[in-house]
Amino acid sequence: MPVLVNHNKCNCAPTCFAANACPNDALHVDKTALRVWVEPEKCGTCPGRCLNFCDAVALKFAPSLVELEIMQKELAGELNADQALEARNKLMEEMKEKAEAERRLEEDESLKPIAVTVNNFKAEVVDSAIPVFIDFWAEWCAPCKQIAPIIDVFAKEYQGRMKFVKINVDEEQMIASQFSIQSIPTMIIMYRGQLADMIVGAVDRAALKNRLDRVLQAVAQFEAQQATPAEASTEQQQPKPQPAKIRPELMRPNINLRNKPPRR
Repeated sequence: MPVLVNHNKCNCAPTCFAANACPNDALHVDKTALRVWVEPEKCGTCPGRCLNFCDAVALKFAPSLVELEIMQKELAGELNADQALEARNKLMEEMKEKAEAERRLEEDESLKPIAVTVNNFKAEVVDSAIPVFIDFWAEWCAPCKQIAPIIDVFAKEYQGRMKFVKINVDEEQMIASQFSIQSIPTMIIMYRGQLADMIVGAVDRAALKNRLDRVLQAVAQFEAQQATPAEASTEQQQPKPQPAKIRPELMRPNINLRNKPPRR
């Protein structure tokens, strides 16, 4: 915690027990001027043991260097009590805004598609209780980067209803091979380990949303049927979501994995 010296109360120079107790060498005694001075930047995360050694209670601490600066100006007479209060209130508002911005950033990061590898594929995809949207992509794929922002938005919009994951085909060639991925971007929606839909190429936002909603509607109908007691005995006959037919008009030129540019 950063500290400062209230020289109106300091009467321990040239001997200062607090300075001797400082583990960060932040407190110093000027024996010529008979003053104790501090380097608050050195205080860091020190628990402030120096305060216990200051008999004159001349040491003051603040939660941050900015608030310490306000305190210094107040002690020096550069700010009166009202001005100091106004400065502290402004500082508190700025800290709240910063904390809120950091919280939103963390929340946005947590809602982005999950990077899936062979190590977490079963946990994130196979064992998922909700449909999983898989985006097969690569760093060198321009259409993949074109559609990525749309997928990020949908990952937030469909939170709790559909999970969004990304699989790098260069790094996870085994998974890409098992799904017979020949070109990217290729997007697959899985539900309970079954293929529910497949989209090949960088479709636009409206077309992709339509495909997502269609799968969710089919899943809702399927789960409703599964929950019906009268039909529980015929569970094996219940229809499962079938892959939607890919309409050619939604397709755009994509990249063939076999002809990808060499890595640099």
